[in-house]
Amino acid sequence: MSRFQNPGALSPRLLRLLELLLRSVEPVKVDVLASALGTSRRTIFRELENADSVLSVFEAALNSVPGRGIAFSGSGDVRQKLLEKLSEYRPQSVSKKERLLRLLIELVANSGKIQKLYYYSSSLEVSESTVSNDLDELETWLTGRDLSLTRKSGLGVQCDGSEEALRAALVSRFMLDGDSGGKSYTSAFGFPGEDIETGVREILRRKNGIVDWMTPESFCLISLYLMVMVVRVQKGDIVSNGQVSGGDFQNALAGELASEAEKEFSITLPETERQALSGWIQACRSKQESPLEPGPVDRRDLIQHLVMQMIDRFDPLVAVILKTNEQLTRLLSRHLESALPRLTGGIELPNPLETKLVKHYPKVYEKTCRAVKVLEEHLGIPVPSHEISFIQIHFLAALAVLGERNVGRRSLRAGIVCVSGIGMSYMLAYQVRKRFKGELEVEVSAYDEKDSWAGADFLISTIPLTETDKPVVRIQTIMEEEDYQKIQAAIDAFTFTERAAEVPPQSVFLEKRLDDLIGIFMQSRRLLDSFTVVPINAGCTFDELVRFAAARFSPENQEAVYRAFLSREALDSQVVTDLGIVLLHTRAAENTVFAVIVPEGGSFTGDYLKNIKSCVVMLLPGNAPEEMAGLMGRISTALIDMPFFLEAVQTGNRETMHAILEREISEVLARCGGNLFQPVEKPPGF
Repeated sequence: MSRFQNPGALSPRLLRLLELLLRSVEPVKVDVLASALGTSRRTIFRELENADSVLSVFEAALNSVPGRGIAFSGSGDVRQKLLEKLSEYRPQSVSKKERLLRLLIELVANSGKIQKLYYYSSSLEVSESTVSNDLDELETWLTGRDLSLTRKSGLGVQCDGSEEALRAALVSRFMLDGDSGGKSYTSAFGFPGEDIETGVREILRRKNGIVDWMTPESFCLISLYLMVMVVRVQKGDIVSNGQVSGGDFQNALAGELASEAEKEFSITLPETERQALSGWIQACRSKQESPLEPGPVDRRDLIQHLVMQMIDRFDPLVAVILKTNEQLTRLLSRHLESALPRLTGGIELPNPLETKLVKHYPKVYEKTCRAVKVLEEHLGIPVPSHEISFIQIHFLAALAVLGERNVGRRSLRAGIVCVSGIGMSYMLAYQVRKRFKGELEVEVSAYDEKDSWAGADFLISTIPLTETDKPVVRIQTIMEEEDYQKIQAAIDAFTFTERAAEVPPQSVFLEKRLDDLIGIFMQSRRLLDSFTVVPINAGCTFDELVRFAAARFSPENQEAVYRAFLSREALDSQVVTDLGIVLLHTRAAENTVFAVIVPEGGSFTGDYLKNIKSCVVMLLPGNAPEEMAGLMGRISTALIDMPFFLEAVQTGNRETMHAILEREISEVLARCGGNLFQPVEKPPGF
């Protein structure tokens, strides 16, 4: 008989169970089987109930031997035939990375005790030499993760390390090599047990409302950690050094998940386990505004200091402007709050966009690697590439605002190539510019002047272009909607902006939109009204300058603004020598302000401010709309993009500065109005 009568009964766990019994000439105790499969005695007995339908085909059976365990009853020939038949149902040969994962699972399951290489070669169905080579590779990977492999000739190998390190290594390897996005862990690896996986998934389903902030990768990370936690606790392996994250939210969430796990699996989780789980929650990235609470003040100060150093290393030429980008400093600080626990704990969190980020933005990735050196020097350990690419996302978003070439929508450039002649090319260019205004710069490129194609991110052509390695978008001479869609797809492919989780648009009534617009108009009006140029004694100290600015432009809460200025100065100097200005900016104010302080005589004379020509003051309330923060970013960016604006700031030229302020405000208001006055859904009852 070539097939079993009831192949549906042959689950992955039963398959492995039968193989263990068939390969053993002696009875095997149920506890040993349960330990080998990472499950309970009850599950073993339930699986054995399905064994008869499989074994009866070969006139074989399993017998219970009192005091000794379960044994196979059948001749050696039958045993061999059955093993061969079972092999047809075993998953086909796995990739090397999956084999390494299976080997690590076995090593962790047998941690603290030595096993012969034959044990692992038999389990993985490979030669002992293959296992030995795989151990060499794993040993390198385990270096720096507080784990070690002890290999004794003739005896075997064992894995040693703390419970915390064993769990971190296992979960990290699952994340890196398990291809675990949504598939069953147990069906692929027989670990950590189908019942446990089902139970953990049910716990997280019930708690979806308080874990829905996690990215898919982070959700997978916590799912795996909970499974491993339950398996290890059931075996009596308890973490001994849980670290308190310092945030009430993560501690409370860890407590809820731990309590659910105790009820679901009838286990007891000591405080160290809850603290360890809280630390893993802290290591999760969020897909939206993170509910994770920051740690102690000294840790927050450390993170802010690291962020400022990273921006300096990223690109010294634009660092001063990047530091005024509140979104960059805020989101990068928040990222480090989760990244530092991952790095120190050896927790791997793959970035699904890593390959694309490195490929499409190699220069930004190279700069990010320079910035990440700050973390490596602080921690004393290398930062893996997936963590670097996560940080690259934040710099890409900031550069898109800054307008650096080849980053962001408004910096993309396309060349129009048309064989019909320059006239037709210009007609096509006009249509493309009109449709993609603000997203794409378009230049006409002659077909026989291929050198002119060099500056384009991609080419748009009515004919095939084979003599270029640049992407080509083929369109018709008379453009139709499908041609525009092709160009839009190319823009999307070459544009990167960080997005939070997609949130379905909500019905917003006109009154709410008007309120939003009125608020932005009022803030813009205050910004324009606040503009002024005031003099100060050229010999003043930095502290006197800061006190003057706080008292002059925020008298209602001058102490808070003064402290905020000094806090930023403590992190990184606000004196920008290259631009000849001081930049004082904070969101601790009551009102929106843009103003310039100029020293009498043209330059400051004090030691710290020597040769500085002016001081720019930019204030925003803490609850200011993001559009206003973006406007301030545009104004600070103009100091680099527009030399005449910088000159006007240095010399106190009111007219030029006022004209530029009006222009920037007008552009922001025009954009806000366009976004706010979209068609709205009808209110209920209409």
